[in-house]
Amino acid sequence: MASLPSFSGSGTLKLEPDSRQHSTTSLFTDKSPSISYPRSHTFTQSEGKSESVRSLDFLEALSMIKDSSRIKTSCYVPLLHECIDRNSFSGAQNFHSHIIKTGTHQDLFVMTFLVNVYAKCGTMENARKIFISLPRKNVVAWTTLITGYVHNDQPDVAISVLQEMLEFGSYPENYTLGIALNACSALNFLELGKQIHAYIIKYQIEHDTSVGNSLCSLYSKCASLDSAIKAFRKIREKDVISWTTVISACGDNSRAAKGLRFFTEMLADNVVPNEFTLTSVLSMCCTVVSLSVGAQVHCLSIKLGYESNIRIRNSIMYLYLKCGWFSEAQQLFNGMEDMSLVTMNSMIAGYGEMELSKDDLSAYHNGTEALNIFSKLNNSGFKPDLYTFSSILTVCSKMVALEQGEQIHAQTLKTGHLSDVIVGTALVNMYNKCGSIEKASKAFLEMSARTLISWTSMITGLAQNGQTQQALQLFEDMRLIGVRPNQITLVGVLSACGHAGMVDEALRYFEMMQKDFKTRPVMDHYACLIDMFVRLGRLDEAFDLIKKMNFPPNEFIWSLFLAGCKRHGNTELGFYAAEKLLEPKPKDAETYVLLLNFYKSAERWEDVSKVYGAEMYELLDELLDKAKSLLGKESLESFDFLDEDDEEKTFSSTVQHSEKLAAAFGLLNIPDAAPIRIIKNISMCRGCHNFMKAISSLIARKIIIRDSKRLHKFVNGQCSCGDYIGLL
Repeated sequence: MASLPSFSGSGTLKLEPDSRQHSTTSLFTDKSPSISYPRSHTFTQSEGKSESVRSLDFLEALSMIKDSSRIKTSCYVPLLHECIDRNSFSGAQNFHSHIIKTGTHQDLFVMTFLVNVYAKCGTMENARKIFISLPRKNVVAWTTLITGYVHNDQPDVAISVLQEMLEFGSYPENYTLGIALNACSALNFLELGKQIHAYIIKYQIEHDTSVGNSLCSLYSKCASLDSAIKAFRKIREKDVISWTTVISACGDNSRAAKGLRFFTEMLADNVVPNEFTLTSVLSMCCTVVSLSVGAQVHCLSIKLGYESNIRIRNSIMYLYLKCGWFSEAQQLFNGMEDMSLVTMNSMIAGYGEMELSKDDLSAYHNGTEALNIFSKLNNSGFKPDLYTFSSILTVCSKMVALEQGEQIHAQTLKTGHLSDVIVGTALVNMYNKCGSIEKASKAFLEMSARTLISWTSMITGLAQNGQTQQALQLFEDMRLIGVRPNQITLVGVLSACGHAGMVDEALRYFEMMQKDFKTRPVMDHYACLIDMFVRLGRLDEAFDLIKKMNFPPNEFIWSLFLAGCKRHGNTELGFYAAEKLLEPKPKDAETYVLLLNFYKSAERWEDVSKVYGAEMYELLDELLDKAKSLLGKESLESFDFLDEDDEEKTFSSTVQHSEKLAAAFGLLNIPDAAPIRIIKNISMCRGCHNFMKAISSLIARKIIIRDSKRLHKFVNGQCSCGDYIGLL
C-alpha cells in the first residue's frame, strides 16, 4: 500500500457508502474491540410456538438446533458469544450450519458477528469466507476482519484488507484507523503509519482516545519517542491505557526517568494505575536503580489490591534483587503461594547480578542461591525455558563453576533448548569464562545459527585465552559471511593483537575500524593499543597515541601508562602521568597503590604524602593521639615500625603500616553506617591490632580486616580473634 486514497469531505469521516451514520462510540470502544450485543435467550419452535429460556445451557442450545428448532435472530448473538468465551470452533460451526438452514445467513448483523467469532477462535480462513459471502459490507464488517488479522498475528494481511476497504469505497472510522495503526506497529511500517496519521489529522480526530493511544504506541515502537509524546498530549480524555502507553514508551526508548515523571503526572491527574502501568513503572525503577521509588510503588500496589498479583510481585522481587535488597526479595519469594516460571527466572536473574553484591563473599552466596533456585525449579515441575538457561549459564560463568555449567549444558541438550541462539551464546561465554576454550569452540561450531554477540563472545574468549591467531581467523570468517563487527568485537580483536605484540596488525585493524566499518574509536580501543605499546616498552609511541585521542584520557589509560613507565624506568614520563592521575581525585584504590609504589621507588616522599592526602594524615594523627591516651604510651610504641633511634618519626602518620592508612581512608570516604573492610596480604602486627581495637571503640565503627592468617572483626574495642594476635 503505497499511499492512502484522498477523500473529499469535511469534519468527520463518512462511515458507509449509503450515507447511514453510525456513532463510533456505539460500535467500538477503546476497552473492547468487539461489538456489544444483548444476551437475550428467546427461542421459537418451528411450528410457531414461543418459549422464553432465561438461562439456557450451551450444550442444550446445541441439541435444540439439531432438532431444527427455529431461533430468533437476536438469540444467536449470546450463543455465539458463548463460543468465543469457550473458544469453541466446533460450536461456531454448528450454529453457522443452523443459520444457513434457517435462512438467517441473509442477516448482515448476524453474519458480521460470525466473522468476529471465527476470528476470535483463530480461524481466519473461515472468517474470510464468511466476509466474502456477505451481501453487503459495511465499515463494521471491514473493521471486524482487519481486527481479526491483527489479533491473529497477520498484520500484513490486515494492511491488505485495509487497502481493499479503501478501494471498495468504504471509509474507515476511528476504531478502524486505530487497528490499522496497530498493524503498522507490528510491522514497523512507520511511513505507512505517518500516512494514516495525516489522514487522522485531516479529519481532526487526533483527540480521540483510541486513535491517540494507537499513534503513541506506533511511534514508540518505531523509536520516535518525541512523536509518541506529542500524540499522547493531543488526547483530550486520557484513560489509564493512554498513560500506560506513554509511560511504557519512555521505558522502551531508554528514557526511564521521563517515564517516572509521567507516572507522577498520572497520579496527580487522579488516574488509577492498573497492573500493566505498575509493572512498567517497576521495570523503569530497575533501569535507573531507584529503590526509593520502587518501594513506594510497592506500597501503592498493596493499597490498590495488587499484593497477590504475580506480575507485580515478580517485578518487585527483581527490583529488590537489582538494588541489593536480597533478604526482602527472598521474603517475597518465600511468601508466594502461586509461582510461575517467570517468578523463578526473575529470582535466578536477580541473584545472578553478582557484581551488585557488597563483597566477594556475598557475591558467591548470591550465585549459590541462584543455583539453588534453579535446582528447586527443576524439582517443582516447571520446565526451564531459554531465559532460565541463559541466566543460569551466566551465573556459572561468573562463579567459574565449570562442573555445574557442564550439567546445565547436558540439560539443554536433553530439552532441545541448545538450538536457541541465546542459550548457545550463553554456553559459549560460560566455557570461555571458565577457561575451557576447547569446549567453547566446540559449542560455537555446533550452533545452528550465530548472532554478532555469538561471534564476539568467541573472538573475545580466544583472545583472553592467548589464542591470537585463532581469534583473528575467526574475525576474518565473520567478515567473510557478511556479519558487521561492532565496537565490542573490535576491542576483542585489538586485545588479541596487543597481547601477542602484533603491532602492525593492531594498527591495521585500528585503521580498518574507522575507514571500513565507520566506527569511531572509544576509550577501550585506545586502551588496547596503549597496553600493547607499554608491554613492548615503546612508551613514546604510547604517549603520542594518548596525545592524539579525541577525548581526555581516563584514569585507566594513565594508570596503564604509569605502570609501563615504572616497569621500564622512564621516570620523566612517569611523573607526567602521575600528575595527570592526581588532577582529578582517583576513584580506584589500585590507582593509589600504583602512585605510591611509583613515588616510593623514586624516593619522592613529599609526593607520597601528596598521594595520601593531608586530610587523611590529619585524621590519622588525630586517631593516633586518641589511641595513645586510651591505651597508654607502651601500647602506642608498638605502633611504629621505624628504628627506635628515629624518635622524631616514631609517631608520624606519614610512615605507618598500610592497614592504618586504609582505615583512615575508609573513614573519610565510606558512609557512616557502613563497615570498613580491609584486605592485607601479610599478617597484621600486634600494634596495628591494638590500634584497630582502640578506634573501633572511639568512633563506634565496625572494622573488618582479612590478613594472611585470619579474619578480624573489630567491634566496640573487641576483636573476633579473641586477641589471638597477641600470642604472635
